[in-house]
Amino acid sequence: MTFPSARRAVRSLAAVAVITAGLVAGNASAHAEDDPRVEQVRQAIAALKPLVKQPVCDQVPEPGRWVDAGTPDKGSDNVLISAHRGANSLAPENTLKSYEYAFAYGVDMVEVDVQQTKDGRFVALHDSTVDRTTNGTGNIADLTYDEVRALNAADYEPWKGGEYDPAQIASLDEILALAQRVGRGVELDVKGSVTEEGKLAELVGKYGLIEESIWNSGDPRILVAEPGARIIYNRDSWEPGFLIYEIGQVAKVFGSTLAEYSPESIAAAHDSCAVVMPHAYDAGPDQEVAQFQLARSMGADGVQTNQPDLIVAAAGEAVDSKLVVHRHEKAHGDEVCLVNAENGLGFPGKTVHLAKGKGKKSIDLTTGYDGCATVPGVNWRGSSVSFAGDGAVHASSGRLAAGNR
Repeated sequence: MTFPSARRAVRSLAAVAVITAGLVAGNASAHAEDDPRVEQVRQAIAALKPLVKQPVCDQVPEPGRWVDAGTPDKGSDNVLISAHRGANSLAPENTLKSYEYAFAYGVDMVEVDVQQTKDGRFVALHDSTVDRTTNGTGNIADLTYDEVRALNAADYEPWKGGEYDPAQIASLDEILALAQRVGRGVELDVKGSVTEEGKLAELVGKYGLIEESIWNSGDPRILVAEPGARIIYNRDSWEPGFLIYEIGQVAKVFGSTLAEYSPESIAAAHDSCAVVMPHAYDAGPDQEVAQFQLARSMGADGVQTNQPDLIVAAAGEAVDSKLVVHRHEKAHGDEVCLVNAENGLGFPGKTVHLAKGKGKKSIDLTTGYDGCATVPGVNWRGSSVSFAGDGAVHASSGRLAAGNR
């Protein structure tokens, strides 16, 4: 398809709704071929299909299971975990530290709310205004990149006045560079301020992250720039199995709330070689693990979560850790940091145990910023240091010796 044709496709989709919105007015109980919504979604599929370049699907479809799945599918062996706005329970949302902590837990991708500034740069912010999470006011589309970056992104509870105050709104370049360094992906939730989707796709391609990433947008300009991009369809409960299968020809990821899914709809998505990643957080923070387990029992391949540490533990995908000791001058004390053994990113909120003299003297420290804790005084040098491990992070040990750095 030529670029002018793609632009016409943009206008066409605007008339019927972008595929990832996918919802139009109609009889909510209709599930048949003659439901007018089916044809509207098919028009959106037809507009995108010539642009999509994905591996050939070798799955043999079983339409009968789209009506009665019987035994649910088994989801992906490697549980797909996307950290919503980063590890937003460990650091302010959409800040670089939040994304670092999420990647410390080995998640497959971090979800980024992409906004575009007045001067055409891309940053991470959920709201259309900067009011809720920063010390500024106004629409982000009316602010320059430098103005946005000058704001304090920790100017809200529970972060205000704490160790992450102040913080910067993360730039998309920073997040992409981080994802590239750790070999993971990004889930791009493209917000209304973004007017240059093609430029955005080219930026992700520049970092070599197209295959690892997914897009919460059906704007064809993304696919014109990067035909291999995987787009998300946010399911509602009305779509019949045959339509889910057809949607899966262009949208290789299915999202939205867990309540929209059944073993039948997941089977239809899988038959098109798509993956299913509903939210785990809609029922509240106390229910995330239960929601994840329910999703997996229905055949889902993974989830989007606010608490990647809990979901990594529930998935049985704990990561390796190591203890790094930094020697400082006497006045400052030594520093012990618990980090991911592979990528070096820290784990905050963990208990590190120091013991000396065959355990006659011991102390527990709690890691904070960057997974580090300051050792009180110098009398602990030569002691052993250990982390007992938990469901999300494997145990590790070391020693506060003179040679450690």
